[in-house]
Amino acid sequence: MPPTKSCARHWEYYHTQRAQCATAPGYGLARSLTQLISYDAYNFAEAFLTQPLQIVAGSAAGSKWMSDDLYARAASGDKTFHTVEGANHMDLYDGAQFVDEAVSVLAPFFREKLGA
Repeated sequence: MPPTKSCARHWEYYHTQRAQCATAPGYGLARSLTQLISYDAYNFAEAFLTQPLQIVAGSAAGSKWMSDDLYARAASGDKTFHTVEGANHMDLYDGAQFVDEAVSVLAPFFREKLGA
């Protein structure tokens, strides 16, 4: 089965000069799959994630559903969600126009909430 577009973008990012690490093996172990499938990064977000929350996600990101899930589950009463139109997950790492938009949302959030 061919990889999805999202998987192909991830591979291209991590296996080229953009983010390649010479000592990284470039593959996962089969035993890691069950750990990944059962992992819930937002476990107890409904109870404990009460801090102010700013989520930035790309509209074309294969991982956007995770951002949607976090927003729905977070207990915070002070939460906002910003979608960067046309951006995929990797674009938000080093796609200048997409990163600029994300930073334009995140910088004021940090200044206001952290007093920096």
